Parts: sequence; structure tokens; C-alpha cells
Amino acid sequence: MIHKAKETVRLGVRRDENGNMIEEDIRTVIPILQKFKHICATNHTHQIRAVATAAVRQSANTEEIMKCWESNTDIKVQILSGEEEAYFGFLGVMRSMPAHVTEGFIVDIGGGSTEISYFKNNQLIQSTSLPCGAVNMTMQNGGTDHWSEQSTAQLEQSIQQQLAEYPWTAMHPDLPLIGLGGGIRALARMERERKRQSKPASDPYRIDPDTIFFYAEALATLSLEERVNRFDLGKDRADIIVAGTLILRTLLKHMKCSALLASWRGLSDGFSHHFFTAESASSRPTS
Repeated sequence: MIHKAKETVRLGVRRDENGNMIEEDIRTVIPILQKFKHICATNHTHQIRAVATAAVRQSANTEEIMKCWESNTDIKVQILSGEEEAYFGFLGVMRSMPAHVTEGFIVDIGGGSTEISYFKNNQLIQSTSLPCGAVNMTMQNGGTDHWSEQSTAQLEQSIQQQLAEYPWTAMHPDLPLIGLGGGIRALARMERERKRQSKPASDPYRIDPDTIFFYAEALATLSLEERVNRFDLGKDRADIIVAGTLILRTLLKHMKCSALLASWRGLSDGFSHHFFTAESASSRPTS
């Protein structure tokens, strides 16, 4: 890793009556892609790979979005399927797992989708992508700070109904759940600060399920400002962390997982590893 940069863009929050991403949101990405392109050029990068996930693949005007970005930046963006997103997340975390973790689940809670994978003996066995994420579930709650018992119950019921279509998600109890995404990393930071721990030297960071249940209850009862002040969250995270934590709680209950292992790796790590490995293999001399 030479340089890492991040920009938060909530694509897909606003759609027109036909399910199209609105033009204002589409064009918001252009200066960010141009910024990343400049960073790549500064670091003498010869090849750029850019990917889009749930917000774009769920939009009705996907082709229009891709053409707009490419015509304004000369960057061709690849749209990942839910299965590809889960696979690259799997690749990203497996190289950082302790040797004894050979079986478990992986969950990546994004803004517009949640990817779930089951692996055994370091092989990806099954995966799926649910159309629920921290952003769109927050919007279904009206985008408000207030979460009532009814609204939290409705979210949990919605997730349970989706999980029922994938029986394998409930067939392997007492395994660890490896968590990816900004919301899970935020929970790990909150827990470290609550325990007055310094940043762990190792990845991943272990959190007991009861602790996640505590945060799900606590965060849902607080206002946006209270979440920001009590847990030192940025406002761009504090408003969606309730939905993300409720999704996580539902998964932990459904799967009966032994622990959450919060990972600092993710899709970009797996995507890079996949293409570095493929290009390295293709450049090897043949006999």
C-alpha cells in the first residue's frame, strides 16, 4: 500500500419515480474520480481499476451512469455483482485471519447491500447479497434520528425474511462472523475506546455478540447529536450506524455466531489481490 484516500458518497439515496439515480448524484462522483486519477498519476500508476457496487447496480439507469463517468474522466468503471462483491471481500480478509480460523461467515454491510459468505478450509463455499444496507435501511425509516421499538422490529423482520431464502446461513452455529465495512470498523473503534485499549496490533478485532446487542440497543435510543458526542462518531456515520448495527445484530442472532471479528481489510484488498495474482501468473514463463 503506497497511498490510501477515502471520500464518502451516498449514491442511490435519492431516486426518481422510475428508480433512476438522479443526475446531481451521478455528477457528484466525477470530481472524486478525477481526484483519485490525479493521485494515481502522481504515484506513476499505469493501470487503474475502478468498481461500483450496490448503489449503481440497483439503479435503473446503470448504463447512463457508466457513460457519464467514463466520458468525463476516461475511467471505465466495472459494476460488480453481489456474488463478485462477496468473493472479493472473502479474498480481502482471508490473508489476515489467524491460522486457527478455517471456517466461518463473512459479512460486508455496505450502504445499499449486505454480502454474506460461508467459508470452510479457507475455501468460499456459499455467498449471497441482500438488498439491505445501512443507508437504504435508514431511508426506509424515514431518514430520521428516531428509532422506535416498532421500527427496529420491522427492520429485523425484513432481514429475517430475506435470510429465510438462504437456509445455509443458519446451518453452521458457533462459528465466528468476520465483519467488513465502515460501520463495523466504527463499532470496533467504539469498543476499544470504551475499554481504553490502544489500537490492536493484529487484525481482526474480536467483539462478543452481547456487546453488539448492547450497542444496537444503546445507539437506537440516542439522537444523532448524542451519538456524535457520546461515541465520537462523525455525522456521516452517526446517522446510519443504527441501521447497520441492527442488521449486524440480526445476523448474529440468526447464525448463532460465537463472536464478531472486525476486520480492517475489505473489498479493495481482495480486488487488488485477485488481479495482482492473475497478472503475475500470466507473466510467468511457460516451459
